[in-house]
Amino acid sequence: MKRIDGPWGADLAQVLNEDGLGWRRAFPLLAGVGAFLVTAPWLREHPAWALSLGLWLGHAVTDGLSGWLGRRLTGGRELGLPLLLFLGLLLGATLGWATEMALTTAVLKAGDRLTRLWLHVGFGAALIGVPLLQGLRRVRALRRVEQERALLRAELMLLQAQIEPHFLFNTLATLRSFVRQGSERALPLLDAITGLLESTLERLRQHEHSTLGEECQMVQHYLAIMALRLGDRLAYRLDVDATLHGVRLPPLMLQPLVENAIRHGIECSEAGGTVHLDATVSEGRVRLSVTNSGGPLAATSASGHGMAVTNLRQRLEALYGGRASLTLATNAAGLTEATLLLPQT
Repeated sequence: MKRIDGPWGADLAQVLNEDGLGWRRAFPLLAGVGAFLVTAPWLREHPAWALSLGLWLGHAVTDGLSGWLGRRLTGGRELGLPLLLFLGLLLGATLGWATEMALTTAVLKAGDRLTRLWLHVGFGAALIGVPLLQGLRRVRALRRVEQERALLRAELMLLQAQIEPHFLFNTLATLRSFVRQGSERALPLLDAITGLLESTLERLRQHEHSTLGEECQMVQHYLAIMALRLGDRLAYRLDVDATLHGVRLPPLMLQPLVENAIRHGIECSEAGGTVHLDATVSEGRVRLSVTNSGGPLAATSASGHGMAVTNLRQRLEALYGGRASLTLATNAAGLTEATLLLPQT
């Protein structure tokens, strides 16, 4: 996946505002002022007091300027923010160093004064730079997560929206035939089509998760349609305990397996067959099994066995990585069995 990062200036402005820089945290500022005012009568002559005051003052100035710049430079004006922050750091460090030099009673050589200046710069850079770098990592990590989620959502919507046109057209053609013949099966078929479309559209709007009960309801509508179309060639059974209906699942996980069983098992067999859906939950894993009689599983199709299975595997990889699996095999009874294992969420 391509990594897309925002401009440095915009990211820095976001971090500065989120971290509350710019004298918006009143307590540390007031506490520092109070501490130096209280200790001044006793420690003012001590070199460490002047150094501490200079370091604190330099950081306070840098903090204030950084927050102020982060709030002011918005709306595309953040391009020069990194340079301005660096200049603000130098200004704060220089002011702190000048304050120390003015208050210290010790006589310092030129080399020592320069060393103290670098100490102020390093101290200010550490106190401002480390939080900013951590904030940048956080902001960019969140952005990558949001981008990945957006891409994943788009991919899932594309995969979920693949309701086969020929299925809908064939079903409508069957409905028209029933209506012309005055068949009593026309109204049940229309009800099943309406229920399937309503439940499918509802699942597509959810994007991220559904429940096992909702998925079974959609599969029930689909199987009812196919049973009306195929007549005696199709029998089906759903063995899903009512206590499992609240188990959360990504939407449209079951229907592709059932569609695959119908298309590659029942429709291609003159005698038809039976589709059996079974669901269990054990040790934090959801096991969904769709078994069909009828056409056997060809050895060459075990790894793919249709676009529905291919798309489902892509969704599993996008959602769970290696924590979920989909297998197609011939079980001990000689029936084709698709087994989906998901982590329970």
